[in-house]
Amino acid sequence: MLHNIFRLGMLLISWSTLLLYPKRAIKRFLPVTIFVTALVSILLVLSHPYKLWKVPGDIGTRLFNDLSFTLGPFFVTNLWVFRLAYGSLWQYLGINLVIDYLLAFPITKLFKKIGIYQLEKLKPIHFFSIIYSFAIFAYGFQYFFQKSKR
Repeated sequence: MLHNIFRLGMLLISWSTLLLYPKRAIKRFLPVTIFVTALVSILLVLSHPYKLWKVPGDIGTRLFNDLSFTLGPFFVTNLWVFRLAYGSLWQYLGINLVIDYLLAFPITKLFKKIGIYQLEKLKPIHFFSIIYSFAIFAYGFQYFFQKSKR
């Protein structure tokens, strides 16, 4: 029960930050955020049969865990990072480097301790590499998407 409250809290807190987010920027960065969320969703689907990580509980718990993270902090953080850093590739890559490092190493370790998830076949460095590469793909997507709109 406590885990579900934590997951719901992550979802609600992250979405509440969008009250400060400009509507015009949402329209601008929503396509790339949907794109990178789809990439993460594919990874989540593959994680179970390939035993990349383990979420304690039944399929409903795993689904709630995946959705609360993907549609919560991940989705909203992507919107914010693009709003704050798009246009400066090095700044964007630097911010993503820090965020992805924190997720792959200390946050994953913390989530293992509190029983949210734990990596199995996937090592933290590989997890970091995958999510950081998604950030690079996302920047390229946004660059070409915006270029095509002009």
